[in-house]
Amino acid sequence: MSFYLRTSSGRVPNRNRASMRIATSVILAGYPIGGLIALNAGLAGDGAPAFITGIAGLAVMALSVLTFFYIAPSYMQRIVGEQVCELDDLERDLRQKAFTFAYQVLTGLAAAGIFYLAVANDQTRLTLWAPQSYEHWNTIFWGVLLYSFTLPTAYLAWTMPDLEPDLAEDGADAGQMSKPRMRWWFWGLMAAGGLFGFLLALSIT
Repeated sequence: MSFYLRTSSGRVPNRNRASMRIATSVILAGYPIGGLIALNAGLAGDGAPAFITGIAGLAVMALSVLTFFYIAPSYMQRIVGEQVCELDDLERDLRQKAFTFAYQVLTGLAAAGIFYLAVANDQTRLTLWAPQSYEHWNTIFWGVLLYSFTLPTAYLAWTMPDLEPDLAEDGADAGQMSKPRMRWWFWGLMAAGGLFGFLLALSIT
């Protein structure tokens, strides 16, 4: 599942590889970090400290959502979110690769999340934070939705070469694109993010 925002003029804004990498990284890292800060603002104390911490967490989450609207009309987002009939053969192939990657990451995160909840609800093993209220689950739901929209685009941002302006406006030229390859350190970044979240959950309980 993905989302593509068409501009009123019908032109696709030019977003280079570096800006797309930064934007997708901000989305994927910022939302969970902001969510953890906002939902655990009470640990900062009562009154002003808790309020300021909560606002800071919400600000980081808002930044992630606003950053998504930066990538929403981009050419890479068009590949993963446009109707299939509007794409050429190369774009369909890139779309399939991006969706395959996103599926693998989301299923891995879902499995890790279920295992984490199982451990967090077993008080005899570890004392970990676990979602309990509607506010907690609502934050998780929108995070999953944002991830499902962003992960395919993140794959393209880290595997496609820089796009020329005419490609961003008129579609991709097969002769000017190399076959995408997944960088090993991107998986390392995902693993580091999961480890950070686990350690943070352990420290705030």
